Amino acid sequence: MVTCLMALNMQAQHKIHINLKAPRPKVGVVLGGGGAKGAAHIGVLKYLEEIGIPVDYVAGTSMGSIIGGLYAMGYSPDELATLIANMNWSQYVGNSIDRSAMSLETRQRHSTYLAILPFSLSKIFNPNQDKQTIGFIPSAFVNNTALINLFNDLCVGYQKEMDFNDLPIPFACVATDIRTGKEIDIRHGSVPTAMRASMAIPGVFTPVTIDNHLLVDGGLVNNFPADLIKEMGADIIIGVEVTDADTLISDDNVTLTDILNGLIDNAVNKKRYQNQALCNVHITPDITGYGTLSFSHDAIDTLVNRGYQEAKRNDAVLKSIKQKLDSINGSPLEKKLRATKAKNLGDAPVYINSIVINQNDQVTSAWLLRKGKLKAGQFVSENEINHAVDIYRGTGAFDDITYNLTESGIDTIDGKACDTYDLTMNFKPTQPNVFGLGLRYDTEEGAALLLKIGLNEKHLTGFKLNLSGKLSYNPKFNITATYSGINLANFSLAYDYRGVHYKSLAQENNYSNLHYNQHKFSGYVSQFHLLDISTAVGASIASTSFSNASPFDFSNDTIDQSAISSSYYNDNILLTPFVTFKYDNLDDPYFAKHGINTSLNGRIHFDLKGTSSTTYEVGYSIQGYITPYDKRFTIIPQLYARCLFGEAAYANLWNVVGGEIEGRHFDHQMPFIGINHVAYVNDFTAIARCDFRYNFLEKHYVTATYNFLYGFNPFGKGIINGTRHFSGVGLRYAYNSFFGPISLSVQWSDCTKRVSLYFSIGYTF
Repeated sequence: MVTCLMALNMQAQHKIHINLKAPRPKVGVVLGGGGAKGAAHIGVLKYLEEIGIPVDYVAGTSMGSIIGGLYAMGYSPDELATLIANMNWSQYVGNSIDRSAMSLETRQRHSTYLAILPFSLSKIFNPNQDKQTIGFIPSAFVNNTALINLFNDLCVGYQKEMDFNDLPIPFACVATDIRTGKEIDIRHGSVPTAMRASMAIPGVFTPVTIDNHLLVDGGLVNNFPADLIKEMGADIIIGVEVTDADTLISDDNVTLTDILNGLIDNAVNKKRYQNQALCNVHITPDITGYGTLSFSHDAIDTLVNRGYQEAKRNDAVLKSIKQKLDSINGSPLEKKLRATKAKNLGDAPVYINSIVINQNDQVTSAWLLRKGKLKAGQFVSENEINHAVDIYRGTGAFDDITYNLTESGIDTIDGKACDTYDLTMNFKPTQPNVFGLGLRYDTEEGAALLLKIGLNEKHLTGFKLNLSGKLSYNPKFNITATYSGINLANFSLAYDYRGVHYKSLAQENNYSNLHYNQHKFSGYVSQFHLLDISTAVGASIASTSFSNASPFDFSNDTIDQSAISSSYYNDNILLTPFVTFKYDNLDDPYFAKHGINTSLNGRIHFDLKGTSSTTYEVGYSIQGYITPYDKRFTIIPQLYARCLFGEAAYANLWNVVGGEIEGRHFDHQMPFIGINHVAYVNDFTAIARCDFRYNFLEKHYVTATYNFLYGFNPFGKGIINGTRHFSGVGLRYAYNSFFGPISLSVQWSDCTKRVSLYFSIGYTF
């Protein structure tokens, strides 16, 4: 490799001249950027420690700043290897949050919309600037919260503003000011913030503001800052690079990443070569086969070992440095830290003396403190602090939630002296207005587009207005106005329209083609930010009109002949008081492995137009997810039931089953595998179902399903007299894609006595 040859030439050219009468020369280690490939830095540091070379200064860029910063705070190479390998980097890069910490509104957005974009009304309607449909688009895919707090967890004792020369090993890192394009060398401030700024890859991680500089990844200007470590005072410079900038881009299969990396490398190569020339030892571990995001445990282990082996190949020159340094010192040198090693909050809880919530509204601050379940005057762990941060993030109301632990002194706790800390939680409100986009296709309904505008939707409290529309063969429209009080419930008024075309299965393969339009006005009170529990109490008035209702083709006298009466399809207006209760602690909305999803609702339907009859309804459903220790095989027992009392005078009140999606054509529709459309069933109907799902190749799933329906009319009334029961089976393949689940299923039931196929792509809405 060209880099290796250059390194050998430089080692030959830069002979180390040491004046034995002068003070001991200082050794600086410079670590370049390179994402996951930077794990090789750890192997080099490990070898330097093994042969006893002291490190007096550390400087780095991007991943080099993370490895270098943690090493400068006293972490050993073995500790660093364990930390880097065990970090859930996909969580930080993907900006993910556990579903258990999300509010119901946040869960709904994540499981329904392909994209949610914030926008600013003030920017749209500001006459002093260009009009934009989207007035505000995030600067990057990932905000600061997860990474800053990860570094805070590892930097206890060094989170406050400070001079980096006061660290156990003096440290500096490089970032780029995107306003000026200039290099910013960071040698003071908050170490976690400095590391975060140095690795803020544009478009991936949001910029970081330090001293009025808007900073992104330092690799854009100086990916190998040997000049910086020389300025810090290093006499002997040991450099480690993990980039492959000298590798030529192939003419074939050139990717966008190749082009961007090539442009950046060309822009910084001149300085890179100059900095290489400053090194007394230039180490370039073999990174073949690994990329910026190769953060798997095996990849980290391999890269650490390659760094160690490459350092060992430079054994002669490194041991020469060691011998001369020892001779000047008069005795073998050992590793010495100038200050106390940083604490890892993950190793042990810390005692919290006080907690400050940085919010202007004291009522909101008090609510956040209660919601996070953090209390002063006790020991608090890493998990407890990060769980509180996740709860705050899960509200959707804040862009950044970071924390700082500041030493407040030493106190006697339970008879033992221990350090105490003041905890400060910092909040940055998010843009409250959002635009949502959802896409879906399935063989029952065709293509569907979901559009949403939420005004003040991400405000924690106050008035909110949501408008959403589904454009498809079965269109829907909703407008909901809500007032949320921090210590009260949500008060909502809503208007819903739906136009539904559907096939109704009467018996065997006899169908009716039906269409209805429904306008519904609702008012209800619901819970305020309960994570797993959803409750609502209210009332609605719904006007429903049927058209194109062709009568059933009856061939069996077990079917109630009165069904042919058009009165079942008369226009009707129903006043419906209702109460609903839902509990959902699933770990995933579509491919859950653990948890329970259950709902219970009761409704009373008063006929305001025709028969003046009253219908009582009770509905219940439950799905449980049980995954044994192998984490691949999941058993999903389910039960659906709905009971009607009184006279169900209209078809829109009857019990219906069919399809894979609960509530698709009617709010009360129960899913049934083996019937792809709608089947009217008895007034008392229950469905027992069990899915057996196997997960393979990470995102692929195969599910076998059996369900059994039992229905009867105890009062001898309803669309179908007597008792009815049938069963169905299905086999489904699904892939968990970025666009939502992609699935294909084959089904059969002894009701239809035919095999049917169902294909879908996208989130359900």
